[in-house]
Amino acid sequence: MDINNINPINQNLLKSIKEANAKKTTENKDLQVQNKESVYGITGESRKYIELSNKIPEIRYDLVEKLKEEIKNGTYQINVDRIVNKMLE
Repeated sequence: MDINNINPINQNLLKSIKEANAKKTTENKDLQVQNKESVYGITGESRKYIELSNKIPEIRYDLVEKLKEEIKNGTYQINVDRIVNKMLE
């Protein structure tokens, strides 16, 4: 018995199921984008700020480099009060 060999009828069925799932995945992604906009009712000023925030990089390399240099030079100061306040919020 060869468990790796699927008969041709099942291969075609499997192929059509995979194609249907791929199509649904693409459609679902499109709907998610549309739903976010309609659910949140993003318009006008809000949309402008969202677009601006999308332009900001996830990693602020200039800040990271500045902090690395401060740590390397021993000049980085830990703001204990700020940390405590954040923990208590």
